[in-house]
Amino acid sequence: MSDEGRIMEAKKWAAVTLMAVGALAACAVPTQGTATPVVTVAAPPNTIVIQPPVVAAPPQTVYAAPQTTQTIYPAPAVPVAQTVIAYYDALNGRDFPTAWNLGGQRLAKGGTYASYVKGFATTSWAALTVTNVRGNTVYVDLSARQTDGSMRSFSGSYTVSGGMITGANMKRLS
Repeated sequence: MSDEGRIMEAKKWAAVTLMAVGALAACAVPTQGTATPVVTVAAPPNTIVIQPPVVAAPPQTVYAAPQTTQTIYPAPAVPVAQTVIAYYDALNGRDFPTAWNLGGQRLAKGGTYASYVKGFATTSWAALTVTNVRGNTVYVDLSARQTDGSMRSFSGSYTVSGGMITGANMKRLS
């Protein structure tokens, strides 16, 4: 390269260096929230390019949603509904003699107490929702958690007479 070419190259890099230094000086004290100009300089090999500091984003306010509330309504004060609720409370408490006396013996359809209890061996708990009561008929939705973690859902009705479940018409949904 000729001397004139070297001088032109040196002037060009001096101008670029001055522009870069000016950009650095202009960006040395950034104002929060102001965009910082970015200068892209193609430097020759073995040249160190200093980047302007990264400006941190302003703090943000994060709003946490309040916990959702769940309203739990008391069970109906209808004696026939209370009988069905007491039956499932006994099953959930593994109080099989009480469940048997509240109507389990009728629901077992002639089976023995031992086979009745064995029928609940894979049931962890049951959640009962009384949806309606008409006379001696209690309409319910039922979710039963199994010991393997699966859930079974049922819907139907129980017939109650004299404080005891006398019949059931339940259909498995899932």
